[in-house]
Amino acid sequence: MTDRRTFLKGVAAAGVGLTAGGTVASGQEQGQDTTVRVPRRVLGKVGAEVSMLGLGLGSAFTSPHERDVEAGQALLVRALEHGVNYFDTARGYGPSERMIAPVVQKHRDKIFLVSKSGARDYDGFMREFEQTTQNLGVDKVDLYHLHNLKPGQDDLDVMERGCARAVRALKEQGVIGAFGVTGHSGAQILTDAIERFDPDALLTIFPVTRPDEGRYETQTLELAKRKGMGVIAMKVFRRAREADLPASDMIRYALSLEGVHTAIIGLDKLANLEENAATVAGFEPMAAERRDELSRLAVARLGDYPAPYERPGYVDGHGVVA
Repeated sequence: MTDRRTFLKGVAAAGVGLTAGGTVASGQEQGQDTTVRVPRRVLGKVGAEVSMLGLGLGSAFTSPHERDVEAGQALLVRALEHGVNYFDTARGYGPSERMIAPVVQKHRDKIFLVSKSGARDYDGFMREFEQTTQNLGVDKVDLYHLHNLKPGQDDLDVMERGCARAVRALKEQGVIGAFGVTGHSGAQILTDAIERFDPDALLTIFPVTRPDEGRYETQTLELAKRKGMGVIAMKVFRRAREADLPASDMIRYALSLEGVHTAIIGLDKLANLEENAATVAGFEPMAAERRDELSRLAVARLGDYPAPYERPGYVDGHGVVA
């Protein structure tokens, strides 16, 4: 019997396409299609419909698939089969942009394409965007972020003259559809950046532990909601195993926050993709009381031990801690 890995490699190698209904044709022909469809939400003032499950294409994707790119690309095709259209990559994610490029080019009209740059100066940001489009083989990116803002390292005045001016120019030129800000090093700098730059979207953390005394939810998310921004959750179950909590509950927690439109999850293997798609396809909002209960439980089990992304030396997209 052909195992799943061999099947996935075959899908990628054969360049299997999607049918008009978004289903992999080979699965239908073999009578094996049990695909669930992931629902979509409008991404705030960005205006695009995006799947509630997004694909995080950083280290979770590149590490297991860099030496087996075809298998990784087949996972992307399988995600499209589920109706997952939010593809999140970045200049800082090593080979990610190049790895996903063949699938992006073949199915461009089915993908909401997101990348990011950590450059803070104008020319550097423009060069990074040019490299992004070359790597991906596209002439437009749907959402491009000012990546990984950090208090004490990023001067918003410098960014205003540099990368913020650059990203607005790219939007005016029509080569990006929208721009956003990202970060996980404190809610205040994201709040300040939203006030200063008026971005279209926000990508940040909404884990059950409610870090920074809950300010990501009570401060930054509230501001994003008032401005009608598109909000993307990340790192929603980075510590699920440590807290001995179901990952599905952590996904539901983030997606139940008013104003959050999608949650990006690292795309590592088929079983996790299928499980996550099923969780979101059957989504029912989690009551506030249950969210509070989960948060108390997670904090009690984890104590003050910091998450990986809260430790010095963490590099977003690589998970490296110095």
